[in-house]
Amino acid sequence: PLSTHSYPPPIEYTLSHPIYTIWGANTSVGKTLVSTGLAAAFLSQPLPSRFIYIKPLQTGFPSDSDSHFVYRMFSQLFIHRQLPSSVFASNQTLKVSIPSKRASIHGNTGFMGSGVYEERKLHAHDPVEAGPVSELICKTMYGWREAVSPHLAVEREGATVDDSTLLETLMRCLRIGRAGEGGILSVIETAGGVASPGPSGSLQCDLYRPFRLPAILVGDGRLGGISGTISAYESLRLRGYDVAAIIFEDHGLGNEVPLLSYLRNRVPVLVLPPVPRGISENLIDWFEKSSSVFCSLKEIMLATFLERIQRLHDMPKKAREIFWWPFTQHKFVPDETVTVIDSRFGENFAVHKVQHDSIIQQFDACASWWTQGPDATLQIELAKDMGYTAARFGHVMFPENVYEPALECAEHLLEGVGKGWASRTYFSDNGSTAIEIALKMAFRKFLLDHETILDLQSAEMGERRLELKLIALSLIKEIPRESVSTLIPYKDIDYCSKSDVKDGAVRVGL
Repeated sequence: PLSTHSYPPPIEYTLSHPIYTIWGANTSVGKTLVSTGLAAAFLSQPLPSRFIYIKPLQTGFPSDSDSHFVYRMFSQLFIHRQLPSSVFASNQTLKVSIPSKRASIHGNTGFMGSGVYEERKLHAHDPVEAGPVSELICKTMYGWREAVSPHLAVEREGATVDDSTLLETLMRCLRIGRAGEGGILSVIETAGGVASPGPSGSLQCDLYRPFRLPAILVGDGRLGGISGTISAYESLRLRGYDVAAIIFEDHGLGNEVPLLSYLRNRVPVLVLPPVPRGISENLIDWFEKSSSVFCSLKEIMLATFLERIQRLHDMPKKAREIFWWPFTQHKFVPDETVTVIDSRFGENFAVHKVQHDSIIQQFDACASWWTQGPDATLQIELAKDMGYTAARFGHVMFPENVYEPALECAEHLLEGVGKGWASRTYFSDNGSTAIEIALKMAFRKFLLDHETILDLQSAEMGERRLELKLIALSLIKEIPRESVSTLIPYKDIDYCSKSDVKDGAVRVGL
């Protein structure tokens, strides 16, 4: 099989600073340009700050290295702009594949340390005094030589990395030391499009889902880009990602107008000037023209992060004020013991811990509920199937109607768990239908145990009267059907007329 899925490791990451994932509606839409522009916008502030750029998957290495591009282009922008604070910039590649020919000589395949590390200190034009400097940290986690999709590079070069190992490496790269006064901003730039495969064959939108980091979507401003951008946005939303903003290059087609109309202004849409198609030196001027757009994007990212953090911190107190939890002595539940669930992935909750301001995984042990059954893969499949069904049918009243999902489900149940004993399927999702099926089951059980049959002789809905007649099987041919009356408390009857009620009870013929 194409995919070599492995169970994801326990995910934990800090909320002390914003971490975003940069997604693309397709390949070659400008994700790395956006990452570079964000780095320049964030590190332009006078206070010492740190920008972390992580590229988990890089193909076409070393001739094509996005982390090196960010490192090199930021250095050029720094010199051109004469920024107020000195910056220590570095670029590192952790592991690269061993090319096939070299592997045959050494008798091994897989990855080796790249030995690629470069750094430089960019001095401010007029430094105030020696002290803390800003930092640009660029890292490539895994690199392959062929400029193809990662799953093809793995196949051709014999260097594979499973999902679990990749996520563990990413977690280590996200761990940072003490923040400077200006703060920290981390971005993770994906490879290709939203649904492009990773090394194992897992779609990247599924691969990085355990983190569920907020997203910046780099859309497509070209012809056909509206459809591609909306499809990428919906793919992220379907998997539970929060998209903070959409940004794309202007190709003169006004793609932002239908996008804003579709999104109903729920997500900001930013438009960059056209990128020059020439020598790289032209990019300096382009970044200067785009600086206001990147500053706006940076402010959106920071504001969205602060809003999320504030909400997570407020939720325990707010929940205690307005929730009425079942089976709970509320006065014995302090704020700090309320579990704040940010999301779920498979069998684990992503829980916010206020003490360390972090997201950690917590196993959901309430295994008695059927909803705890789906693993991470099935969770995504359920989301897709439920979305399809809701879009196709919306809501359908069930009595005397049939539609495909209900019929197919009933057929599977009868052929599966009901095989050999069940002939019908009854669906219930509320109290009234649950009572109805409970009574029907009770009648069937009683009749089977007592060798009697049930004759629903009449149900005059106009008068809302119900007559039930029980006839002994052994006496069917020997005695006429006789009605035996009984009293049922009025509160236990769903439908009856006022004339049927006497002394708080309804007389029902049996």
